[in-house]
Amino acid sequence: MKIKHSKYKNTGILFELLTRQITSDTISGGNNKALSILKKYFNSKSELLKEYKIYNTLSTKLYKDETKATLLVNTLIEAHSKLNRSRLRREKYNLIKEIKSTYDLNNFFKAKITNYKLMASIFNLTENKDATPISIVNSKVKLVEYITRSNKSISKNIVIEKYNNEDKNTRLLTQKILLEKFNEKYKGLGENQKTLLQEYVNAVSNSPSLKTYINSEIKEVKKQLTKYSKTVTDQVIKIKIDEAKNLIKPLCKKSFVHDDNVSNLLNYYELVNELKSIHG
Repeated sequence: MKIKHSKYKNTGILFELLTRQITSDTISGGNNKALSILKKYFNSKSELLKEYKIYNTLSTKLYKDETKATLLVNTLIEAHSKLNRSRLRREKYNLIKEIKSTYDLNNFFKAKITNYKLMASIFNLTENKDATPISIVNSKVKLVEYITRSNKSISKNIVIEKYNNEDKNTRLLTQKILLEKFNEKYKGLGENQKTLLQEYVNAVSNSPSLKTYINSEIKEVKKQLTKYSKTVTDQVIKIKIDEAKNLIKPLCKKSFVHDDNVSNLLNYYELVNELKSIHG
């Protein structure tokens, strides 16, 4: 049975999309509005932060014992029931309102959420007023299975958990250092490269809109290479350009976007940008 779920009201998803948007805003070089929104609504006094901590614990905690996992799920469901509901609704309403006034809401929510079903299960147990007994049982089973999963990803979860448990000043300093390192590493990128990375961060690898964007950019790159192939006088360079042009191909309908596709397109951008700087 499919869970009735609204990602507009899912705090775990809202937090994840805002953190992605922070990266996207950083790449684009504009004002990092997402970071301001995150600080404003997920502060130490907000009900939203309390709710996010419940989502975060259920999605990162690992136990080998099913009994402990079940106890954790039940305890956090009870903790959620004690949140100030009216205040939480008001904060969430204002958060969505500010996101809507700052970003295109459809674009903001178009990203593929890797753990969408898990977030939907948490939502079903904590916020879905129309949840049926069967759906509640299914959601609990899914969460217990997830919490008792293989610990292959435990190192990543420990890093995230440690970061979330740090005090506010430490987290702000960490954000500042990461942003500075990011900007330093990618300051030499061209605008087309920054835009591609921004699309990739927002859409994630298997978004249809990302594939459409990449294919349109491949078409534009081939157009640019064709232009320079006709104007470059050096025959060796001309042959190399023609080889590059023949190698780059659009993604077919059944294929997914992978890191290699993005990396290859970034390299083609580098070639086009280099030709543009030399030949105009």
